Amino acid sequence: LDDLQWAESLILELVLGELLGCVGDGENAHRFLFVGLYRDNEVCDGHPLYAQLVRLRNSASVNVTEICLPAFSKGDMSDMIAAELRLPTRIVAELGDVVHRKTSGHILFAVELLNSMLRDSTIHFGLNSRRYCWRWETICSLKTDDNVASFIISNLSTWPPETLHTLRILACFGFHTDQGVLELLDASCVAPSGGLKSCIQNLVNIGVIEIVGGLVSFTHDLIQQNVYEEFELHQRQNLHYDIGVFLGAKVFANLTSTETESLEIRFDQMYISESKSAGE
Repeated sequence: LDDLQWAESLILELVLGELLGCVGDGENAHRFLFVGLYRDNEVCDGHPLYAQLVRLRNSASVNVTEICLPAFSKGDMSDMIAAELRLPTRIVAELGDVVHRKTSGHILFAVELLNSMLRDSTIHFGLNSRRYCWRWETICSLKTDDNVASFIISNLSTWPPETLHTLRILACFGFHTDQGVLELLDASCVAPSGGLKSCIQNLVNIGVIEIVGGLVSFTHDLIQQNVYEEFELHQRQNLHYDIGVFLGAKVFANLTSTETESLEIRFDQMYISESKSAGE
C-alpha cells in the first residue's frame, strides 16, 4: 500500500489487525509479506500511522524491516541515465542535472519524466550517431510537474529557517522577481543571516526556482502560492512593509544622486494591497 501517511485511522487499524491476526505458532504459522510506503517527513508523534508503527516494532510475532529511500543525488541521476541510455556518464551529465532539478531527485518522478521525453521524441535514437540524442532547448524549457511541486511543498517544513525566509521574500513579489531587486535586498536587514545569494543558489540547485534573463522565477505557481499563504497574515504584512520601506529609501537616495538612471525597480510586481496594518 502506498501513501500510508494519508490513510484514515480505521484503515490503519484494519491493516494492523490483519498483520497481527495472520500470525500463528507451529503448524498454524502463516507467511505473509506486506509492503507499506509512506513519507516519513509527514509522520511524527501524534500521527495515526506513527502509533501503529510503534505497535508493529514492539510486536514479538512480526518481523519489521524498514528501508529509507533518500532522493537521488545529481551523480546518482546521471549514473542511472547513463546506464539506461548506454552512454558514458560525461555525455549525460548535463541531462542528469536538468532531470534532477525538475524532479528534486525523486526517482519515480525522474522515471516518469524520462519516459515522457522518450514518448514525445525529445530523447530519441539517432541513426547517424547510432546513440540516443536529445533536443537540449526543449529539455531546458520543461516545466515542473504538479506532482513534483506537491512533493516540494510537502518538504517545506523541514527546510532551514534561512531558506524559508528567502522563499517568503521571493513570494512577496509574486511568481517573478527582478534579480537586481534581490541584489539590493541582499544587503538589507530584510535578508536572512548569511544573505540571499547562497540561499537562492541552493533553491536553484534543488529545482524550486530558476534564473532566466535576469528574472528569478518559481518553477511552479503552486510553490509560490503555498509559500505565500502558509505564513500568518500579520507576518506577510510586516514583510511587505519592511521590503517597501527599504526599497523606497533606495529609490529616494538614487533619485537624489547623480546616478538617477542607474536603478530601476518594478514596484508593480509587489502585492501592495497589504499594508503593515489593516487600518493603514
